[in-house]
Amino acid sequence: MSKKTVDLFCGAGGLSLGFEMAGYEVLAGVDNEESFLKTFEKSHDDATSINRDLSNNGIKQVIEEQKIDPGILDVVIGGPPCQGFSTAGDRMIDDPRNKLVKEYTKAVKQIKPDVFLMENVTGLASMENGVGELVTEELSAIFDEMGYDSQYKILNAVNFGVPQKRERLFFVGAKKELSFNFSWPEPSHYSQNSLTSFSEDGQTHLTVGDAISDLPPLEPGQEKNRYASEPKTSYQRWARKRSSELMNHDSPNHSDVVVERIKNIPPGGNHSDLPEELQLNSGYPNIYGKLEWDRPADTITGNYGCASAPGRFLHPRDNRVLSVREGARLQSFPDEIELHGNRSERYKQVGNAVPPLLAKALAESINRALKGVND
Repeated sequence: MSKKTVDLFCGAGGLSLGFEMAGYEVLAGVDNEESFLKTFEKSHDDATSINRDLSNNGIKQVIEEQKIDPGILDVVIGGPPCQGFSTAGDRMIDDPRNKLVKEYTKAVKQIKPDVFLMENVTGLASMENGVGELVTEELSAIFDEMGYDSQYKILNAVNFGVPQKRERLFFVGAKKELSFNFSWPEPSHYSQNSLTSFSEDGQTHLTVGDAISDLPPLEPGQEKNRYASEPKTSYQRWARKRSSELMNHDSPNHSDVVVERIKNIPPGGNHSDLPEELQLNSGYPNIYGKLEWDRPADTITGNYGCASAPGRFLHPRDNRVLSVREGARLQSFPDEIELHGNRSERYKQVGNAVPPLLAKALAESINRALKGVND
């Protein structure tokens, strides 16, 4: 019998999609962004999408209104946004700017699942609250008071078959009375310079080319809905397994001067490589970053549709930023997942998501520990 879960602050559903890949039954996703929920709803056929602001509604009441019994939930998952700092004298959990993390802890307390998983930014591991505690210590103490043993770790998605260097922090907790022998997932992919990559089971990190080289070229402002070729890699075959039509392969338009700047930046370079006449007068130091075919992508953010946003979002060949679909590929969303909303919303959905393949690895580790409880 499959384990049951709900996804809080679900966004486009990357976290829950990974849990589905691992055999879990996702009963519901909760978010207050309408376009994000539409993507979740279309990609999770059997789940209920709930448009609700959890800061104003208790989660137990919200899911009971949808005829879901909280008592049947084995795992609660979610990635609540956290501003990550508090005013002097405040605990992080009491700072109104971090209210969604507080709502997540309240949800765990109300539902009382056997296990929970919470995702957040890596900066949380080193941040202090207003009374000199590490935020992670504060959260661990809160979960302990609620009757949960918890642990946290930073994982890099590139080590789990995602063609992108993306570090995120995860908390996993289980009821103290359970014999929950949890182990963090072991990497499946390694740097090409690592001795492990030469072992029988070792695989090298996937690259930008491994992920998107089969997608057709685009001019700025163009959209295409047919693949350029047959899949060229095993990753591309996996991504296209259930998709005959190319969706969301569209790119924003760029001004002539932006296109000229992109032309003058080599793969792996950024705006510092521009000739003097194209240099920018201001802006972040790491903008106009261009990807390389033979390396993993840098972290995809919700602003990856903007050439002048901090990061590395320029296509390695075409004179444009990545399309929505290319970013989704680099996040390990299969092509069958259609992103909904306007282009800006779709970029944000992809950039904010937990990569499904990383979520799958975590879900499988949780499942192994749960089987040990039930045996």
